[in-house]
Amino acid sequence: MKNIDNKVKWGILGAAWIANERVIPAIQKAENAEVIAIASRSQEKADRMAKAHSIPKAYGSYETLLDDSEIDAVYIPLPNHLHLEWTQKAAAAGKHVLCEKPAALSEAEAHQMVEVSAKHNVLFMEAFAFRCHPKWQEIRELLNQGEIGSIQNVSARYSFQVLKEDDIRLNAAYGGGALYDIGCYCIQGIRLIMGGEPESVAAIPQMTPNGAVDQAMAVAMKFPGGRLATIDCTFAGSYNQSIEITGTEGLMRIEFPYQHPKVSITKNGKISTSVFEYQTNAYAAQIEHFSECVLEGRPSAILPAEDAILNMRVIDKIYLAAGMR
Repeated sequence: MKNIDNKVKWGILGAAWIANERVIPAIQKAENAEVIAIASRSQEKADRMAKAHSIPKAYGSYETLLDDSEIDAVYIPLPNHLHLEWTQKAAAAGKHVLCEKPAALSEAEAHQMVEVSAKHNVLFMEAFAFRCHPKWQEIRELLNQGEIGSIQNVSARYSFQVLKEDDIRLNAAYGGGALYDIGCYCIQGIRLIMGGEPESVAAIPQMTPNGAVDQAMAVAMKFPGGRLATIDCTFAGSYNQSIEITGTEGLMRIEFPYQHPKVSITKNGKISTSVFEYQTNAYAAQIEHFSECVLEGRPSAILPAEDAILNMRVIDKIYLAAGMR
């Protein structure tokens, strides 16, 4: 290992908003990581981002960054349709990969990403930062301890308004659509809560006026034991992140589950427990977790590479049920 200072050296493949506002600052907060390079298809943009974040190296192409032998791991915030290509190239260059969600556009693509990473002996993880938030570990413990009894139903909602017609999230060629962009969070959260995979799904899409992508998606899923889950994700609604879990002995509500989870538990119609959110930066927690895995040479126990395949499998089933495959 060349990490003699116990820090993973990161490169950023792309100058997307989430890299600029969330992930680069998170790497700079992490104790076991440092960002040393950023690449863009525009040297000017790479230079500007590097200067803004005091990043030592700026490259005008992604290939040049991957040729940098000092870099251990890369974060890929590129548009969805480019995730497979650049994960393959990064793995072939010997770089560990943290790829923005959704990792792929199909289960088949996710399989390829996992396989190429294993072939080149690098770690691969889909960037669901909320999974690394300590509050989610507490949520799982409460559910496992039967705080609300046996889980019967989970409802997950995620919405905000996409107002610009040229927004990349409305572009089918780039992997746009509400299910890909925000529904993937709901699926990830529900699978974690249910502790397994759905047996069947049903779905109704609401398409954009031009029919390009799903502007909204309503989903119903059946899990083993007859348990049910629903998803409501839309680009046309007021901002909302929430999950409700109905158990035989109570109801758990999670507000802002993918950002700063705030949990309340209701029993017999009365709030019996209210647990306010940790002031934890989930992105920094994610970077520290992934970097720790790299330094210790082990896969992630929170989000193993194969989980990306499972999440994409559900997305494929939903699009098929919605008549979009």
